Amino acid sequence: MTTTIMAIVMLCIIIVCIFLKKIPIQFVLAVVPMICALLLGVKLTDLSNAMIEQTNNTMKSVGYMLLFGLMYFTLLSETGMFNVIVQGIMKLTRGKFNVYTLMIMTTIVAAIGMATATPVSCYLIVFPVMLSLYKRFNFDRKAAMIIVQTTVAAMSFLPWGIGIANSSVFAKVDPLQLSQRVLPISLCFIPVIILQWIYFGRRHKKLVGAFVEVEDGTENTIESDKNNVESNERPQFFWINLIVFIGSVVALSYFLIPSYIVFIFATLITTLINYPKPKDYKAIWEKSGHTFYNTLLMLIGISIFVGIFNSTGMVKGISQFIVWIFPGFLARYMHLILLALCVIVIRFVPYQLYNSLYPLLISIGASFGLDGIIIIAPFVTNLAFATGSSTLTPTTHVGASLLEMDVEEYCKLAVPVQTISNILVILIGFVFGVIR
Repeated sequence: MTTTIMAIVMLCIIIVCIFLKKIPIQFVLAVVPMICALLLGVKLTDLSNAMIEQTNNTMKSVGYMLLFGLMYFTLLSETGMFNVIVQGIMKLTRGKFNVYTLMIMTTIVAAIGMATATPVSCYLIVFPVMLSLYKRFNFDRKAAMIIVQTTVAAMSFLPWGIGIANSSVFAKVDPLQLSQRVLPISLCFIPVIILQWIYFGRRHKKLVGAFVEVEDGTENTIESDKNNVESNERPQFFWINLIVFIGSVVALSYFLIPSYIVFIFATLITTLINYPKPKDYKAIWEKSGHTFYNTLLMLIGISIFVGIFNSTGMVKGISQFIVWIFPGFLARYMHLILLALCVIVIRFVPYQLYNSLYPLLISIGASFGLDGIIIIAPFVTNLAFATGSSTLTPTTHVGASLLEMDVEEYCKLAVPVQTISNILVILIGFVFGVIR
């Protein structure tokens, strides 16, 4: 059996298992690729090395940051700092705060958080701050994550981001030059973000029946669980905790200090200030541990899948198959057509498939007089629509965990919304000549 056929069979099995929900998806992502690779004749030692290497890469890029980030923000939430901020916002707006204001605020905070140029850091900054407000307005957290992910995509032009760095290698240009080319495409996101506000605002009105807050849950939190407040909330340390939080954001976004180092120090300082006794902080650490373990298991499953998919030649086989079935008369617009379909494709296939297509797309574009930078630029931003809507992307699970929602339910809403958003950005960019 050829690598291409085996890859197609493997993807079909995984997709069926995802929809049936009979087997834990973490083990489906790990076991099915292993069996397929062994059937292709891959040596067990080579298979193991590929799996371990990809898992290590995932831990370096996401895992360690997530470990200490979850510890820090769980501690910060327990201190009650975010509740105080929410109450202050509500008092400041004097009842004029509505769901549209909430969505605009989400976008602004996400844009600030994305100054770190990493979606996970952005999630860790945005969602703990905003979660209390989402609950207070009974706002759909799936919609909130879609809005944040769209902002993440729009902010992908930052020259110190991993998307620009990786794509500049394929385009054979300086990252700053590629960033300048991507910036006009990012501006095409503005009308799309506004349309998302309008859509989710009307959807919220239909589901909830009001644009204003539904339940004053934040102020009632203290009344509902006095024992928890007595042991965990530290209003007397609000300003110290806020300074540490702001300092962490500055360290991430301005000084570009590795995120796991920032969160290690932030966790230590927050623990020593608020919970100096082991009996106090251990219970909170254990609470964050449950969330981390579930997410870690999914990260390992995804890593095994991606590692095998990349190392066995399946990526190359699938990419060649796509080119083979593509109509020749549409070759000039192949990169735009594949980009328009990316949200649907990456819902079930690792995004690395698209990375493997870059050299081929650049070669085809060159035959029509298009520079590599023109071909690659829209992928830098718009591919984030897809990676943020797929269960095969580790960051999606991080966001879903922070918002306390089911990742599959999120993807059901995200895929159609982000597919339309993606196509709109392409069309707007095409009309204004920034996408060709």
